[in-house]
Amino acid sequence: MKTPLLTLAILALTMNFLSAQHVRISGLLMDSTASKPVEFATVALLKDGKITEGVTADAKGRFVFAKVAPGVYIVQASLMGYTSKTFGPVHADKEDVEIGVIKLAAAAQNLKEVTVSEQKALFEERSDRMVYNAEKDISIKGGDATDVLKKIPSIAVDIEGNVQLRGSGNIKVLINNKPSNVVARSVSEALKQIPADIIKQVEVITSPSAKYDAEGTAGIINIITKKNTLKGTNGSISPNFGQWNNWPNASISHRNKGLTLSANGGFSNWKNKRYMQQLRTFTNGDTVTNQDQMQWINGRGKNFYGTFNADLDIDSLNRIGAGINYYNGINTNRFDITFDESSQGVSGQYFQRDMRRTYDWQGATVNFDYTRLFKKPKRELALLMMYSFEGEDSDYDSDVATRENAVYYREKSYNISNNKEGTIQLDFTNPLDSISTLETGTKTIFRKILSDYRISSAIDGSDDFHDMPQQANVFDYAQQVTSAYLVYNRTPKKKWGINLGARYEHTFIQANFLNGTAAFSNNYGNLIPSVSLSRSLKKNQQVRLSYTQRIQRPQFFFLNPYVNQADSKNQYGGNPYLKPELTHSVEANYSVSIKQTSINASFFLRQTNNAIESISSVDSTGVLKQIFQNVAENSAYGLNLSANTKLMKQWTVNGSLNLFYNVLESAELKTRNADWMYRINLNSTIDFGKGIKAQLFGFYNSPRVNLQGSYGGFGFYNIVIQKEVLKKKGTIGFGYDNPFNRRIRWKNDFVGANFVQTQDVAMYRRGWRLNLKYEFGQVSGGQRQKKRISNDDKKSGEGNN
Repeated sequence: MKTPLLTLAILALTMNFLSAQHVRISGLLMDSTASKPVEFATVALLKDGKITEGVTADAKGRFVFAKVAPGVYIVQASLMGYTSKTFGPVHADKEDVEIGVIKLAAAAQNLKEVTVSEQKALFEERSDRMVYNAEKDISIKGGDATDVLKKIPSIAVDIEGNVQLRGSGNIKVLINNKPSNVVARSVSEALKQIPADIIKQVEVITSPSAKYDAEGTAGIINIITKKNTLKGTNGSISPNFGQWNNWPNASISHRNKGLTLSANGGFSNWKNKRYMQQLRTFTNGDTVTNQDQMQWINGRGKNFYGTFNADLDIDSLNRIGAGINYYNGINTNRFDITFDESSQGVSGQYFQRDMRRTYDWQGATVNFDYTRLFKKPKRELALLMMYSFEGEDSDYDSDVATRENAVYYREKSYNISNNKEGTIQLDFTNPLDSISTLETGTKTIFRKILSDYRISSAIDGSDDFHDMPQQANVFDYAQQVTSAYLVYNRTPKKKWGINLGARYEHTFIQANFLNGTAAFSNNYGNLIPSVSLSRSLKKNQQVRLSYTQRIQRPQFFFLNPYVNQADSKNQYGGNPYLKPELTHSVEANYSVSIKQTSINASFFLRQTNNAIESISSVDSTGVLKQIFQNVAENSAYGLNLSANTKLMKQWTVNGSLNLFYNVLESAELKTRNADWMYRINLNSTIDFGKGIKAQLFGFYNSPRVNLQGSYGGFGFYNIVIQKEVLKKKGTIGFGYDNPFNRRIRWKNDFVGANFVQTQDVAMYRRGWRLNLKYEFGQVSGGQRQKKRISNDDKKSGEGNN
């Protein structure tokens, strides 16, 4: 027993002696103006004027000399664009030395002599997300955010602007890591308000960690807009014109020392045109009835948005920021409908309907944030507060006429609603060592929704309208979500990294009705785990395995009980009694880079219980109603495969395949629907030199299933040519969408307990774009990124036109 103890004692003394012969020297590099870490600078350790050792600072500006022999040293830091800085003398004796912060000053440069040759790839795979660098894609200019999302491998956007991620529309869309009321109300309408020109990147996070709000089902799409962080006054002007959309926008920013002021705004004036023939057969007892409805839709919309932000670096460790985002829009669709009904060869109801449906909204988001850094690198405390409000008027009016165009019935309705939301959030990040961090935080969200709707009619076709109180209501809905999370993250260079977290959320709901419907309340708690393992392998390979369980709550679009019956034979509305969805998601990701080619493959499995689906039913009079219900289980498993390569120096090609099997099943409705679905993307860019580039893009979406049928498949393609002018400060681009197809056509099929329905739809999408842009200002410097509130726990609406 003594021999082992003696051996251990000698070993301990030896290790202590050896460690005493070396000390550790560490420090942090910061930009002297922007007070942000200086990434990947070269740091040398000099003794007697000679370099003894060299290291590279990490992404946080941290550098470490792990084993330094006792002595007196000089530390020298250098990086292109900065003036080299020396610090010392540093006395390395028996104890480790923490130098602290070394500030580097930006070097004065003649910009005409600087050539930047390295370019970001169009798509980047990171440890927890896929990033699409939209600012590098010329084919999206002059469009809106839907044109941007169409380019991303795992995302599908239909003609109406509805978005799906890996076959699921149950996603959360953030703008600059923040929620937006207009996004929560309708994703498709929100995307139309964001010009593609201002989008810098789009991040797709399919397995969010516990740090994020309990986003359910498919994942998070984070749209990051361009921010001008350059010193001085800078900006851009982009007057864009098109056959279907005009999108003028501009931005300006001013930065001096620690103060940054920025503003941007834009206006959209768009239109669309489509038609649909709907054939429906339904049974009532032994009677079979056929309905043939033809409708032409002409839509127009105007959207305005504007943002202003102010950020102040009080000192190198303290920063405050505030901002406001305002938006205003109106969307009007005019319907010319002809309806013909027959039963057993006998002509029945016939009418012509002239209808106008309008959505008019405006809202704003105000935010304030404070960030406190510490002398210990990576330690950070952030306090974020946000308040948003939105008002919307939704109304319609319709005239119903006979075959002889005599109006015999008129109806009009309005729905006034407002949505208020307040958030307070506190996050703390603490490094445990050089490769491990512990993150914790708490958050509370307060939501208040009020919806007031009325319907009136004139049964003789006159202007003498009378209210229909039996179809009116006031819906008052309040929700509070309080949460806390804890996340441990460890990222060693040559071993498996781990991200392990848990989040607890408690939800309080209270709803009241004016028309006598019983009020209800609901309180529930959820513990949400997440785990992710990742590792970098040899030859530029990386693997990642992840599991997450998320909860997703329905938002206003799904909850509003207002039934829109502008089309008397096709009505839809929300359901205030909806419960949240719960999703389990597993993913395995592999990526590799081989010379000029990068390949990424993701295998995923997703199971959603208590899934919210739009359920259609037809009553005895032939009226179809669509109401959201918790009646299904939604399962999907499949593969995302994407590749990016350079066929030659000037020619880049990106392609992707999204293939998955989707199963929807409802025990309550005794319905099951399943099928394979896919999406193919192809993007090719050629650089002809002298500032001239051309890009060709196309995709095809296969038919996709829902619980009661399927939506048809369709394709889209465009070509763009761009030329740099005015010494590269300006660009002129011309694009053409679907040059060989005037219309995009598809077919939808639905089946219910007593009906079968087919829709043949065509949208006019061939059109031109003229994209112009001019940039002004000077170039130098940058600033650190700040935190933003992200209320990503709500199921977003897909909109209806």
